[in-house]
Amino acid sequence: MIREFLTALLTPAPQWVKRMEFLNEAIAIEARARRCRDDWAPHQQHTKEAILDAIKACKQHRTVLVVGSGACLDIPLAELGDIFERVLLIDIVHPLKAKRHDWNHVVHISLDITGQMKNLYENPEKLPEMLVPTIYHDSSDIDAVLSVNLASQLPVIPLKYLVHIKPHDVIDLNRFTKNLLLAHFQWLSRFTCATALICDKAWERLDGSGTVIETDDPLFGLISQKPTREWYWEVSPRHETGTEFSRRNRVGYWSNFRLNDSDDLTAGKKMNCS
Repeated sequence: MIREFLTALLTPAPQWVKRMEFLNEAIAIEARARRCRDDWAPHQQHTKEAILDAIKACKQHRTVLVVGSGACLDIPLAELGDIFERVLLIDIVHPLKAKRHDWNHVVHISLDITGQMKNLYENPEKLPEMLVPTIYHDSSDIDAVLSVNLASQLPVIPLKYLVHIKPHDVIDLNRFTKNLLLAHFQWLSRFTCATALICDKAWERLDGSGTVIETDDPLFGLISQKPTREWYWEVSPRHETGTEFSRRNRVGYWSNFRLNDSDDLTAGKKMNCS
């Protein structure tokens, strides 16, 4: 606990990022990764392999944009640094440990990829109208965009914040969640370079015998494109939960991800699905 407290104290972040618990969550994930190192290792390796597979589609190797880089535990940073002239690591907050490297062309950028979280923090009584972000769409030197273990997590902290600060109707919260996901998927789909989506496609709860007793779809069935690969992530084994139950995620990797017309529930830029 002392280690986490000092890390929170020393990690730079805007006040709204701290108060919405984005910083604490990043620190907690890093701590859980240490406790569950062996259980998480296969997932981290699969993710790194998927990233290296995705960039094979690059025609040039100028800039790679990695969204959801976090502590870089699942990012093949050395390989990306060798291949690309510039590596942009995007996250709402970056753990201090992730910045300890000697590559000048690897840049950490603190950015809310949704463009809506500060607005939500300041106006929790009104759910924001989601627009498709245009971040980096006008950058001509980007040759790969990778969304890494992020999409299913985008609504998690905002929903926790809203429940505690300003209760909303469940229907409205579900609509907000879908809109948030769709905006991210559309943002990724509008790049013309190589793209990859890596994220949870199912959350499972298992009993002591390893039988799945509960399954949730964090993507709300919004993607019809078949994953290039799938694997399991033992995200909360029994020694972590401290109970007879465990949790695992089924992760999908979509190479050259594109949101199909049948998946696009929006009209123009405004997100308004039910």
